[in-house]
Amino acid sequence: MFHRKKSINATLLDTEAFAKKICISGISKQSIIHFFAHIRNMLRKKMHLKWSKSLLGEDGTLDKNGYISCEIDESEIIGNNNVIYWMFGIINRATKEARVFYVLNNRTKENLLPIIKNNIATDENAINEEEELSEDESVKTRIYSDCFSSYQVNDFKEMGYILNKVNHSVWFGYGLFHTNGIESLWGQLKRYTNNFSGISIENLNSKFNNNENLIKEYLDGWICYALFMREIIRKKLSWNARNNYLCTFLETTN
Repeated sequence: MFHRKKSINATLLDTEAFAKKICISGISKQSIIHFFAHIRNMLRKKMHLKWSKSLLGEDGTLDKNGYISCEIDESEIIGNNNVIYWMFGIINRATKEARVFYVLNNRTKENLLPIIKNNIATDENAINEEEELSEDESVKTRIYSDCFSSYQVNDFKEMGYILNKVNHSVWFGYGLFHTNGIESLWGQLKRYTNNFSGISIENLNSKFNNNENLIKEYLDGWICYALFMREIIRKKLSWNARNNYLCTFLETTN
């Protein structure tokens, strides 16, 4: 299931060869593709269900400076000269937990702000009710972003966050003011979705008859697969333990 530094096509060829060795016939390349697609779809559903039940920072885990700190950003997942498909990501600095959402080409604040609100804890969500803090020591949820126009300080203040914007045209960050975590995340995810470099938007639309919901599910499945692989690497699991981890996750997450 998990192969070190191998493309999907190479993995498919290995799987076909393995099936022949153990005398299993009737397994076509197309059926193997459907199997992997099914796994990605299961991961997508399970991960989104898990995210819907908790907020980043909700457990009260703070960064080394005593804040609930998250970074947000958008990144292109696939594009051409006329259209770009985007994903929107959030990463918790303290726990390194990340969530990524496919947003098509809709990066308006009306689309992004509800995602932020539904996934990042505010002070009242994160602080244990038994914990007594003076006003000066109270924890603030801080969000770090670039200067994308959809991110406005007052909008975030109304949601219960402090927004810190980093102007990447001037500098890439200083001290706490940076988005290095989310930028690193994009590099990690794209290593697992690099097959999109050979897929055009036209072919993707043709494959799913221009059905945006199906395209969203397809790309979202790949994003969730990449996030799952990132989590496995972070846990430093042996190669033999990875399949067991996958099976346990799919069986127990509900």
